[in-house]
Amino acid sequence: MLTEVGKRLPTLVEYAALLLPMEHSNDRSCVNHVGAFTEPEHDRIVPVETSPGRFRFTSGPEFSPRIYRGQTQFHDVCKPSLYRREAVEAMFWVTKTIELGEVLWQHPGVSDLLQLILEDHKFDFNLEAIAQHYGYPTVFLDFSRSKDVAMFFATCVWDKEARRYSPLSSGRAVLYTADLRALIFDPNRKGVLPLGFEPLPRPEVQLAMSVWLDLHENLNDMPWARWEEIELTTKLSGQYFEMFEEGKTLFPVDSFDSCIDALRQERFVSSSALKLALQMGALPRHPHGIDGVMREFEAKNYDVRHCTHGIPAHVSNKLDADWSRRRREYFGRIAFRGVAEHFGGS
Repeated sequence: MLTEVGKRLPTLVEYAALLLPMEHSNDRSCVNHVGAFTEPEHDRIVPVETSPGRFRFTSGPEFSPRIYRGQTQFHDVCKPSLYRREAVEAMFWVTKTIELGEVLWQHPGVSDLLQLILEDHKFDFNLEAIAQHYGYPTVFLDFSRSKDVAMFFATCVWDKEARRYSPLSSGRAVLYTADLRALIFDPNRKGVLPLGFEPLPRPEVQLAMSVWLDLHENLNDMPWARWEEIELTTKLSGQYFEMFEEGKTLFPVDSFDSCIDALRQERFVSSSALKLALQMGALPRHPHGIDGVMREFEAKNYDVRHCTHGIPAHVSNKLDADWSRRRREYFGRIAFRGVAEHFGGS
């Protein structure tokens, strides 16, 4: 489609150049600073080149320069959850994430995306970014293109016993606002992932993006992020609690959730996932190889088993039916933002 009119998919840097300046306060502006126009609906999905021959979808609002993160309290050091684990526990969760991939490849929507080719580009699937939004410790921090979504997570807390969110009536929360353009232009970043649109519904409805931090980095020190404290009140928290139907709209029920939840709660990993993690270099080399890693896992009450994880037949049938219903609407939301080479450019 684009190549026929002399255009191509924008790179992340070219996409960032289209974002409005931070001084522009309207996140939902339909016209940017160079006069480009976008549709007012925020459910467009725009493909962006993340690396040569690879693309991901970025969620709307297309021209907004900001992404947001809400927390119910401020931490002097704000870093990804994987870095808050001791070494063996972190190794276990890295392996668990790879194990999750063994199941995700069986999801019909994931299979469809991995086969999708847009303008000679293949989908840049990121396993860690998906795991991040389903409760796995990773090297990413959650952000959203929606300030309202971030405010929900700043004003409402998860009650483990009741298994639901509850609004907070007092205290001081924190809202981070990051400059997406500066973040993408930052040469020290491995990247920001426009995660939002995956076949799994949770990242999509949260207009989610994932931001990578290095081991010794602190979000509070990043030049592209600022934070502000928010005085919590019953009225303020209740507003966002009701806006997202007690959190239900941000965590839509999906038949695949039970598979992910069961996998995440197990204190063992498959031997195939461990072997793959070592082959990929995702785990540090151990002088005694895989046997040494297994002994370290066992010392922490983790187990390694010769098992194969799959999707139960009754869940698989429901996933096939659900994805068949969603597929046409999902791909129908793709809107291309083509770019052309500058005349006389080198």
